[in-house]
Amino acid sequence: MTTFKNTIKHDGGTHNVEINVENDQLVLRFGSSFTLRVDEKNADMLRDLLYDGSRELAIIRANKTN
Repeated sequence: MTTFKNTIKHDGGTHNVEINVENDQLVLRFGSSFTLRVDEKNADMLRDLLYDGSRELAIIRANKTN
């Protein structure tokens, strides 16, 4: 089983995020608060949503500095 881990900062502090590859699913754990199991198709959809949101934040930041 492959595991990816990182600590993500948010407005309330930090959160441990862990992603495990289990058979044909990803298991995303956000500390002990929340667990999400997704297949490859839905993992790709989640990645796209995160990218779109991140891109929008970058555009907002760039517009503020101009």
